[in-house]
Formats: sequence, C-alpha cells, structure tokens
Amino acid sequence: MITLKKIRSLKPRVQLRKAADVFHEANTEELDETYLEDVLDIILSSDLVSDENGEKLKLFFSKGRGVGYEDIYYYVLSILGDSPSDWDKRTAEGEIDWSKRLVLGHSLFLDHLRSPYNVGAIFRNAEAFAVDEIILAPGTASPEHPRAHRTSRSTVDAIPWREAELSDIAEDIPVFALEVGGTDIRDFKFPERGLCIIGSEETGVTAEGRKRASSSLGIVSIPQFGAKGSINVASAVAILLYKWMESLQPLS
Repeated sequence: MITLKKIRSLKPRVQLRKAADVFHEANTEELDETYLEDVLDIILSSDLVSDENGEKLKLFFSKGRGVGYEDIYYYVLSILGDSPSDWDKRTAEGEIDWSKRLVLGHSLFLDHLRSPYNVGAIFRNAEAFAVDEIILAPGTASPEHPRAHRTSRSTVDAIPWREAELSDIAEDIPVFALEVGGTDIRDFKFPERGLCIIGSEETGVTAEGRKRASSSLGIVSIPQFGAKGSINVASAVAILLYKWMESLQPLS
C-alpha cells in the first residue's frame, strides 16, 4: 500500500492517478477507513479537481466499497482524460514503462496516409506488435496532431518516427507492401528484418512504393470474404503486424 507521504510527493497528474489506484484496490481489499479519507482529501485538494467534481467524489465515497470506491477510480481517470488500462506496464511513478516493450527489426513506411486518426491507430498497433520504427512520407498526417496523439494512447511517444522520402531509405533493407493483388498473407514469407509500406486510405501504395516493393520482397494481401472491397487501413496493419510477429516468434 502506497504511503500518504509518497502520494503527496508526486506530480499532480501522477498523484491523482495513484490516489485513484488506491480506491480501485480498496474496492476488493480491506483498507483502513482513515487512510482512505486522507487519500480522498488529497484528491479533493488537487487543482485539477473542481468543486463540482469534489461533490460528486464525496457522494461516491459515502457509498463505500463496491460501487462507490470503483466510481471514484473511474471518475478520477475521467478527470485526467484517461481510461483504465490495468494491463499497462507502469513505473513506480505511474507512467507507462515503454522499456518493457518487445522490439523487433520491423519498420513501417506510411505512404501518404491523410487521417490523423488512422496514423494514431497504426502507432498503437505498432507498439503492441514490436515495431522498431515508423517512417512517414512527407504529406502523411503528423503523429503530433492532437487526434493522432489521442488515438495512439500516447504510443507516438514510445516508437521512434521520422519523416523521409522512400528513396532515402537504405537499399539493403528488405521491403514489401501491404496492398491488394499480392501474395496471400497466410503464404507470405516475412523477413526477420524489413520495412512494410502502408498506402493511403484512398489511393493505396504509390507507384514508387509498388516499384520498390516489387524489386524486393513483393506485395502481401489480406484475403477478405465480405461484400465490401476493403477494411480500415489501421485494422489491416494490425492483422499484418500480428502475422509478421507470429511468423518469427510463435505465440503460445
């Protein structure tokens, strides 16, 4: 159990998150009532918590274990603009510990994607499936766009990224593209180290990208069985990255 002294020593946002975690724990564990009152006082005294927020938190506290303490946990996270991610690996200060992520020699080239939402979603998928670097063609939506950053759940801070032309990428890197009309993903031979080109939402991989892929490892495609001719690009990337990772490091 974290001490009151430790909670008070934390930065404001981390302080609230840790205090919220206390009530999450108190929902299933027997914690001293006086201790919980003191933790609630820390929350209420925060500059991030309005008077209106405070009244609602006091109401939740009065309900006690069960619904009340869990409501405090979720409500404080909503004040922070967060959502509960108990499965995240975090440091002692409550920040996500990016050093815990597995990194393989897998890179992505975003070939003129225009949607910040899609860019952010791809970063989130890439963080989950061991991508080492993401390269953006000039004109691709910036990962620093507020919507991209929000959708990525902060993973744009975890994966190295840069803007570059495809022609600037070293010739010795194996390259393939995710596009229609290629080798079925179930039969494609993924490289241990390589770069996958991801085309734009409307026009797909550019002619330059197709040429570069065709001169290297080729095109990989995801077979589909619905009436629609395509799936969202971020969803397609998630499938690709899982298969790429699985092909080299079978998941038990």
